[in-house]
Amino acid sequence: MFRLFQKHREKVKKYLLVFFLTIVSLGMILVFTPLGGGDIEQTSTDTLASVGGVKITMQDLRDRIDTRLRNSSLGSNPQIVPVIAGTMLDEMVLGQAMAMQAKKMGLEVSNQELAAALQKIPWLYSDGKFIGMAQYQNFVSQQMGITTQEFEEQIRQSLLIQKIQAVVSDGVAVTPVEVHEAYNQRYMKAKIQYVVFDPSKFLKAVPVTDKDLEAFFSKNPSRYQQKEQRQVQYVLITPDDVRANVNVSDFELKQYYTDHLSDYRMPDRVKVSHILFKTTGKTPEQVKQLEKTAADVLAKIKAGADFADMAKKYSEDTSASNGGDIGWITHGQTVKEFDDTAFNMQPGQVSGLVHTTYGIHIIKVFDKQTAHLQSFNDVKGAITETLTKQAMAAALQSYADKLEAKLQAAPKQFESITRQAGLEVKQTPLFQYSQTVPDFGSNDAFQNLSFQLRQGEVGQPITVPKGTAIIQLTNIVPAHTPKLDDVRSRVEEDYRASQSQTLAHQKALALAEAAKKGDFAKLAKAGGYDLQESNDFTQQDTVPNLGPGQGVPEAFTLQPGQTSGVLTAEGNDVVIHVLTHTPPDQSGFAAQQAQIREDLLTQKRSLAYEIYRQNLKKEFIRDGKLKMNEQGMKTFLASYSTQ
Repeated sequence: MFRLFQKHREKVKKYLLVFFLTIVSLGMILVFTPLGGGDIEQTSTDTLASVGGVKITMQDLRDRIDTRLRNSSLGSNPQIVPVIAGTMLDEMVLGQAMAMQAKKMGLEVSNQELAAALQKIPWLYSDGKFIGMAQYQNFVSQQMGITTQEFEEQIRQSLLIQKIQAVVSDGVAVTPVEVHEAYNQRYMKAKIQYVVFDPSKFLKAVPVTDKDLEAFFSKNPSRYQQKEQRQVQYVLITPDDVRANVNVSDFELKQYYTDHLSDYRMPDRVKVSHILFKTTGKTPEQVKQLEKTAADVLAKIKAGADFADMAKKYSEDTSASNGGDIGWITHGQTVKEFDDTAFNMQPGQVSGLVHTTYGIHIIKVFDKQTAHLQSFNDVKGAITETLTKQAMAAALQSYADKLEAKLQAAPKQFESITRQAGLEVKQTPLFQYSQTVPDFGSNDAFQNLSFQLRQGEVGQPITVPKGTAIIQLTNIVPAHTPKLDDVRSRVEEDYRASQSQTLAHQKALALAEAAKKGDFAKLAKAGGYDLQESNDFTQQDTVPNLGPGQGVPEAFTLQPGQTSGVLTAEGNDVVIHVLTHTPPDQSGFAAQQAQIREDLLTQKRSLAYEIYRQNLKKEFIRDGKLKMNEQGMKTFLASYSTQ
C-alpha cells in the first residue's frame, strides 16, 4: 500500500528521530573522547558526573538512553547500552556545561524563539495547526517517556547551544585563495601504480608448527570456550496425525456465519490504480513543470497508452512497480481529495489531475462495489477453512495433552509409549542456547524449555512449525574449554589469519623501503605481487581495491615519481607510486566556487566550535567544575551486562 494511506504515527516517529539527530549535529553535543576530570566522592555512588554542582545520576542516564532507544531502530536490547552509554553521558555533561556557559555569556532562548522552533515540527503543527495539548502530551509521553515541559526544555537547550555555536563561529571567514586551493585539491587528477597486500593471499605462506599453535591456543582460550550444550529426544505430532478425527458440520458453519455477520458486511469500496507526481519539497516552478508532465501523461493515457506502463515509468509512489495498483480501498483510507474522486468514478474511468498534499495523482478505477452483506454460500469456503483450522488445533492440543500425561507418568518409557501411539521418536544433535535446531527452527519456547529441564525430564507440549512437539532432555554437556586437538583446525585457521596480517605488513614495508632507491614496477613484479595501475582519478572518484580517492591523500600530496610508505585502504596495507598529476580545468572554477566556499566555511566553523568545546571541557576540569565517577559508570554498565 502506498505511503499516502499510512497514518501519521510512523512518519512522526521517523521525523522525531531525524529532528533530534539534526539538533545534535548542529550543536555538536556528542563527545567521542572520554571525559577527564576529578573523581566524585565514592559515597555518591548514584552520581555519575557533577557539572558545576549539577549532578547527573544513573537514573538520569538510564532515562536518556531509554528515550534514545525508544525513538530509534536499535530497540531495547540491553547489549547495545555499553556501546552508547559513554557517548550519552558525555552528551549530557557537555549539554549542561554549554548551558552554564551560555548563561555566563548572557545568551538565552526567548519563549517566542521556542514557540517558533516548536511550530516547525510537522507532527506538532499538522497543516500549520496545533494538534492540541492532549495529543501533544500523550505523544511525548508515549514516544519519549517524558513530559511536555521536559521536551520543551530539551528543545530550548538545543537552541541555546546553537546560539553559542553561532557566536563562536561568527568571525570565521574563507579567503578567495583558500577557495581556489580547495578547488585545485578537489579536482586535481592523479594516476598511480599500487600494490594491495591482502592478508588472505598470504595465508598459505604462514609457517605453522605445533609449538606455534599451542602458544596461540594458550593466549586465546576464550575464543574456543564451548558453551553448555544440550540434547533432547522428541515426538512430533502433525495435523495429519489427527486429521481423521476432525469434521465440521453444516450446522456449525451456518452458526458461525450467523454469529459473525458483521464480518461479512462489505462497505462501499473501489479497486484503483494511480500515478503519483510528488510535489512535497518542490518549488512553485517545479510544481508547474510537474503539472505539465502529469498533463502529458494523462493525454497519452486518454489516447490509449497502457495505464500500468505509464505508472511504472512515471509514478513516484511505491506502487509504481505494480503498475500503480493499490487494490481495494474504502472510505477514509485515503486523503479526502483522492477519496472523493475515486468513489465518484465508474469502472474503467480515468480521472483528471487530482491534487493532494502528497502531489498530483492520475487515478483509474477498475472495479466498484456498493455496501452489501455477503451470502453464506459466498463465504462458506472461508468459514470452512477457519473452523477446520480451529478444530485441527484443538484436536492436536488434546492429543498432545493426553500423550504428555502418559509420558510424564512414565518418563523412562518415553520411546515405548510413543511408538505404541504410532509415532516416531527423534533425537536432536547437541545444541547451544539460541542455536537453530531441525524441526524447531529459532523457537524461543523450545530453547527456554530445553535449558530449564532436568536430565530425563519431559516437557509440556510446545508449538513448532510442523505441529506440536513433546521433548525429553537426554544429555547435558557443561561449558568447558576443549583440548587443542579437538579444535586444532580452528586454531590453525585463526593463527594463520593473525600471522598473515603481520606477514602482509612486513612485505609492504619491504617493498616501500626498496622502492625508495629502485623501480617500483620492477620491484613489485620481482616480488610476485599484483601490480595495479589506476586511471586518472580525483578525490571524489573510486579506485579499484582502494576505495574513494580521498582515502589515499598521498596520491595527491606526493610528487610524480615518488613512492609512499605503507598506507591503509579498504582495511589492507597498500603501497602506491605516483605516476602523474593533472591540474583541474580552471574553466569549471566559477561554477564550483560558491559551493566550495560554503563547504569550507562549514568545515572551519565546525573546527572552531570543536576547539571551543574542547577548551571549555579543559576549563571545567581545571577549575574543578567537572567531576566524573568512573567506578559508578562501571557499576552502571555492569547492571546491563547481567540482563
